[in-house]
Amino acid sequence: MDAGFFVYLHHERIYNETMRRIASCILVLLLLLGLASEAFAEATVRIGVLLPLKERSARGTTMVEFYRGLLMAVEQVKQGGTNVDVMAVDCGTSEASLQQVLSDTAMQRLDVIFGPVDAVQVTSLSEFCRQHQIRMVLPFNTPCPQVYSNPWIYQVGVAQELQFPGISTLVMDNMANSNFVFYRTGEQDERAQSFVGHLRQVLTLRNMQTTALAAGADELAYDRALNQFRENVVIPDSRSQASLTTLFAGLKAYLAKYPQYKVRILGYPDWLTYTRSMLKDFYQLDTYVYSSYYRNPLSGRVVKFEQQYQQNFGKAARDSYPRAEMLGYDLGMYFMTGLAELGTDFEERQGTLTQQPIQHTFRFQQVGENGGYVNLHVQLVHYTTNNTIQVLK
Repeated sequence: MDAGFFVYLHHERIYNETMRRIASCILVLLLLLGLASEAFAEATVRIGVLLPLKERSARGTTMVEFYRGLLMAVEQVKQGGTNVDVMAVDCGTSEASLQQVLSDTAMQRLDVIFGPVDAVQVTSLSEFCRQHQIRMVLPFNTPCPQVYSNPWIYQVGVAQELQFPGISTLVMDNMANSNFVFYRTGEQDERAQSFVGHLRQVLTLRNMQTTALAAGADELAYDRALNQFRENVVIPDSRSQASLTTLFAGLKAYLAKYPQYKVRILGYPDWLTYTRSMLKDFYQLDTYVYSSYYRNPLSGRVVKFEQQYQQNFGKAARDSYPRAEMLGYDLGMYFMTGLAELGTDFEERQGTLTQQPIQHTFRFQQVGENGGYVNLHVQLVHYTTNNTIQVLK
């Protein structure tokens, strides 16, 4: 046979083999594309918002501001390449109105639901979320005993007693070897006095030095209460602005006469609302405020966020504590980016998430072996004598 014929057969075999390889590669590529499309679909984060969004009241305005902040987080996450579906429904304030919302089968496919705010709706929604394995995030201070038995619940606002261990740890880390002065205001404030009682127990167990000082005390009482050779941390047993004003006046008068004494003040989240009128005193008396949140008005990110909010919605948000729209944004970013990044491993690996909050940092900890998660993050907002503000975590 002609030699050229064998060359032809050889080339044909090479051609056929090449085509088979190309076909195989195309098949693999199609399979990979199919898997990628499926993975992308699975990576879509589906969120629900069940709040009384149509309620005409100050609370209703808070719900709308929260939702607007959440939408700003949705836009941010989408710009980062994550697909997000949002299902927002006014759920009213009754169990019946909630049940009507839950009858929509689309609700069963959500990854996380923000709400409710009314205690009467908590039981039904928590059972719904348990049944369909949906994370239920309570953004506000809604009572939820189910958090101790339902692993799908996340509670942001918790009883302050749960925060006490974290607060006392911060106090010990930043105020070791101080003389702690418990200032008796004569007012009835159960929340403040509960904190004072806890801190006193911690200090007693650690053999820390403590003294007492009463409102209206004379100079001799100040001499006995304050220690000239240690820093003195003064803790009032009331959160009121009136008691704080009285305390500051007494301390400033004494320190003007005896400037060698070093004094710090330790107090409550409510004090953040007094900042505008008492900022100068906060700085002068080296004030520390424990809180689970803080909005720094001097932060560039905060200023940019507030400008963007006003541009998006045509007006500024209300000056509230905490700011609802910032809570919505921070919660949205935490759960949407977390679920996109961690998927079904979210519960086990959420501690690895990097947070850049506007106002709220989250440190969710499971309560009990089969319970849900509560936010135990606390921090000290420090108004320094250098007229700066530090956040100690």
